[in-house]
Amino acid sequence: MESDLSLGFASSTTTSQRAQIADDSISLQLDSSFRDPSLPVSSVPLQLLEPLVENHHQQRSHENGNIDGQNDDDEKTEEEEEEDEKEVRILGYSMCFKRRRESESSSISSKRTATSGELDLEERRKSVKSWGNQPLCMSDPEIFDMMEKERERQYKGLELIASENFVCRAVMEALGSHLTNKYSEGMPGSRYYCGNQYIDEIETLCWKRALNAFGLDSEKWGVNVQPYSCTSANFAVYTGLLLPGDRIMGLDNPSGGNTSHGYYMPSGRKVSSASIFFESLPYKVNPQTGYIDFDKLEERALDFRPKILICGGSSYPREWDYARFRQIADRCGAVLLCDMAQISGLVAAKSANQHQANSPGFLPISSHARHKDVETYY
Repeated sequence: MESDLSLGFASSTTTSQRAQIADDSISLQLDSSFRDPSLPVSSVPLQLLEPLVENHHQQRSHENGNIDGQNDDDEKTEEEEEEDEKEVRILGYSMCFKRRRESESSSISSKRTATSGELDLEERRKSVKSWGNQPLCMSDPEIFDMMEKERERQYKGLELIASENFVCRAVMEALGSHLTNKYSEGMPGSRYYCGNQYIDEIETLCWKRALNAFGLDSEKWGVNVQPYSCTSANFAVYTGLLLPGDRIMGLDNPSGGNTSHGYYMPSGRKVSSASIFFESLPYKVNPQTGYIDFDKLEERALDFRPKILICGGSSYPREWDYARFRQIADRCGAVLLCDMAQISGLVAAKSANQHQANSPGFLPISSHARHKDVETYY
């Protein structure tokens, strides 16, 4: 059947350069003069091999013979090779077109896979970077929803927990800042990690502000602002002054004390680290008056001989008689620790026995519960 199609090759290279043209740089395309412009036709890539010479088949047969001698099971026969190749003549030139083998296809496929892997890696990097810049509501909607529910609960509820308060925006910004990224174990000027020069400046400034807030003399008082809560602040005092198994005495939990002062369940189960690592014996309030029974407190302290006597609690709505605690601690040879977790704001505002609480003679050590305030004074 006669055809009006014509076949041509176009290349900007010279004759000497044509041998270096890559196989996939030549394509088969219809001449525009014979093509219907309304029907787009894509280019068909051709795999171009070297020009055929007279001894082409003899050379290939010789090469195949050598390869077959080395590995007969892996190579095709000469007849199979000839079936894969087709000889044509174009413009007087003898050319050979070869069917792509499976091994070549797999090689090209592996290259494409490698390229795709590189693209996937770049896409993943972009995805991670994009995720890192997302707000919480987009990166973790489930957690965000729970946090919003807690915000609403705080706004609509009535809190009567003395150690909790509602902080201002500035405090929230400070607690949720880039300082979260830094480890700062140790004390200013003596850290376990490098890069803490600005953390040291911040902590030193906190020292000064904490002492000023309570009107304390820096020559007589020191302050540790690192503990997050009163429980950790109290435990820091215990481990600094006691050995495991030493004795402590604090207000009984049902009487308004705190579990960090050492507490046992009626079954004898220990419910805090203080009661696990140290031996504790509580004192109690008078069930008729609701006041601390100091006579029984002194009697038990002299029998128990604690190394630390703790005044302060979580829900004791009375003034604390620091002078009487000081006398009992001196008689039994104990160090007096004041846990002013719930009243530290009142003390700083000079509204609750501030003259006694800030006197080193009465309270050599005091701890505070609010991670939004200051923690331990000594």
